[in-house]
Parts: sequence; structure tokens; C-alpha cells
Amino acid sequence: MHVLVIGGTSFMGPEVIKRLFNLGHEVTVFHRGQTKSDLPPGVHEILGDRNELLSYRATIQKLEPDAVLDMICMTETQAKELVQTVDGIVNRIITASSQDVYRAFGLVNGTEKGAIEPVPIGEDGALRHNLYPQREFAKTEERRNYDKILVERTIMNHPTIEGTVIRLPAVYGPNDRAHRWYSFIKPMSDQRPWILLPESLADWRWTRGYVENMAEGIVQAVVDEQAKGKVYNLGENEAFTMKEWIKRLASSLHWKGKIVILPDSLLPEAYSWGINAEQDVIFTSDKIRNELGFKETVSLEEGLKRTIDWELKNPPETHGLDYEAEDEIMRLHHAKGAVLKVEN
Repeated sequence: MHVLVIGGTSFMGPEVIKRLFNLGHEVTVFHRGQTKSDLPPGVHEILGDRNELLSYRATIQKLEPDAVLDMICMTETQAKELVQTVDGIVNRIITASSQDVYRAFGLVNGTEKGAIEPVPIGEDGALRHNLYPQREFAKTEERRNYDKILVERTIMNHPTIEGTVIRLPAVYGPNDRAHRWYSFIKPMSDQRPWILLPESLADWRWTRGYVENMAEGIVQAVVDEQAKGKVYNLGENEAFTMKEWIKRLASSLHWKGKIVILPDSLLPEAYSWGINAEQDVIFTSDKIRNELGFKETVSLEEGLKRTIDWELKNPPETHGLDYEAEDEIMRLHHAKGAVLKVEN
């Protein structure tokens, strides 16, 4: 099988490409050439801008790929250009989407109103009513027009192309540019005596997935014919609370400090995510497990170990940690004799 991968040079992409290649598939990667990645020898490359994809139609036609995997389709315009480019060349597109298509995410972020969505949420769960979830704060045109709902509709409704959609969770692990766990890993590594956790986040749950395991799920959707015309949630089976995740990180780092849970108003602004934490975002991945046989290949403990190692070796340029402010908060509480909510 010859797979054309669009994007695929950062975070999940290289893991997907390695797996496809190691399974014996021919892989060609279309990318800008701006991200250095360790791709296996024998993987072909086409350098170009995905926003000018249609101009590469003749080149793609010569490749004669069997399927296209788009890792970076963000907007309706990009999706329309994708299907226009490959229509008549391939009859299968697999696209990496996001679980932010669900109404529950809109409730968390404040773009949707009304009753809380029951969890866990399956693939037939209610989608957002409001489009363009990043428009209010986006700094680029692509981000202003970002909406995976429109991407999914374009690909799944095409008359001659069979689509597959993989709705991804919060993905963590090596090369995570969002550095999702750094703000907890760093103070533990520095042997801080406490982690200050906003009350709103302590019991909040969000389905997550370790990067290599998520790559495994994407590959299974690419190579398995059963995935044609299907939408799949991907993610870990259990969605831990934030304080449970911190305890697991603490165990991996052998950190003996305390988790101190405080009202959001008492913490620096950067510590509070400003979300509606009454809505958990928990998604079931039973469908991809039952139909395609997906299962994790890297254990939770090993995934966290690899994540910690990478985060400490590759810290972000900026972060919101403020040890002096934390120490002052704790000093004031002790001076007042306040009873603190502490988790060991």
C-alpha cells in the first residue's frame, strides 16, 4: 500500500510514518521542509505548501498513492482543496480530527450554552452548534478559520471518496509543543514542597492519549479496510482527574511533596485555565477497539516516563510558573492559620 501523508513531520506524524513504513508500506510525505524529523530511509518526500496543494496534483498523480492521510487539515478551505486535488487519484482519505468537535468542548470553553453533556461521549455525541471555536482569540487566518467539523463534513460527504475520521484527545508525550505536563513536572523535578492546584481543575477529567499509542490507532485506521466511511474516537480508556494525573507524575518522579488545592481566586492568573470545569470531556474509544482491534502498545507508566524525560530535556521557552508567588500564598495561609485542602 502506498500512503501519501500530508504533514507528518512533528509530534505524532513521525510515529505514524515509522509504523506505516515498518509494516512494509510505501510512504510519501508532503511537507514544507521547515521541521527536522527523523524519518526512516526510504520514505519519500515532496516539499510544498499544503495551502497550494492543488498545484501539486500532477506530481501526486504520478505517485499513484492508494490512500491519503492528512495530519494537518485545519479548515474547510483546506479540506475542499484536498478532495479537489486527489479526486480521481485516490478513493480514500483518512484525516486526523479532534474531539473538540463535540458540544461538550464548547461548554468547557464557553462557546456553547445550556445543559451539561453526559459522559462518556461516543461518536454519535452532540457536536458543537457554534462554528470556528478559535476565532475570538486566533492570531492567524488559518486559526480564525479553524474548524474540524467543517473538515469532517467535506471529506465524509464527498461522492467518490471514502473518508475516515480519527477524533483525537489531548495527546501528550515527547515533542509535544503544548508541553501539557511541564507545569507539574518542573516543580517536582525542582523538589518543590507543593504543587498548587486550582480548585476548579482538581476533579476535572479530560480524555488523553500517549503519542505513540495514538499513532498506533491512526495507522490501524489507515491499513484496515473496515475503517472506510467511519468516524472513530481515539484515547485512553480511563480519564483521570487532574489531581490523579499529578499523583501519577509524582510517582514516576519519586516526588514526596503535597498537592495543595486552592480556590482559583487565590492563585496567579496563569494557574487557572478559565474553563467551565463542570463539564468533563470524557470520550469512549470502544468503537475503534472493538472494530479495528486497537490497543495501547506503550504502558501508561512507560509513556509518562518518556514524557518526563523529554520535557526536562526540552523545556518551553516560556511558562507560567511563579515560585515566589506560590511561596507568598502559602506563607499568608500559614500566617492566618488557614486549613488547607491537601492531597498526599
